[in-house]
Amino acid sequence: MKFYLVALLAILLGTVGSAPLPDTQNIMDKETLEQAHSVISKILEDIPKAHASWINNSNLNLGSSDKELQHLKEEFVPPAPVLESISESFTLETCLDHIFEGLKLHLNLLTEILKANKLKKIQQVAELQAGIEDLLIVINKLQNEAGFERSLNLLNDQIQTSVQDLAKKLTSEFKAEVAAHLTLQQLQKFSGDVLQSILALF
Repeated sequence: MKFYLVALLAILLGTVGSAPLPDTQNIMDKETLEQAHSVISKILEDIPKAHASWINNSNLNLGSSDKELQHLKEEFVPPAPVLESISESFTLETCLDHIFEGLKLHLNLLTEILKANKLKKIQQVAELQAGIEDLLIVINKLQNEAGFERSLNLLNDQIQTSVQDLAKKLTSEFKAEVAAHLTLQQLQKFSGDVLQSILALF
């Protein structure tokens, strides 16, 4: 797992854009950025552990494309906010908002899947949820340091309704496992994008 993180960091460091960042970057405390980097790195470590412990179906592999599950993904898992390189059209404030919204989305999805009572409560999943909650606090701190106000409307109404209705759709253990698998898979991709965004702020 450490090798995976080292390789991932090497790739991301090589792909981080060189576009100049706004002056508000200098307002954010480096210690807070380092904390964000540490927590998102831990989340990336915890996702495969949670998947391995929670998902019993051998056909649901974290790294697979799962094209045959695409229709279920559209039904169960709202897409994560898009993260881009900081620019005039994608500001630091927008970036932090998208990170916060994406983390909140996946935390809510995991909570709703557990609410369906089709899968056992696993310690590794609880630890992953705790890590997401920790990062939400750190991102909010970065927003405050940069002088941004966090939007009270974390998720639009359509996505919020979709998330809240998820538990009702999970009528079998298989559907619950698929929803958990797709959520963790999307969270892994989104967390990699978050790590890249955090690295670009140093």
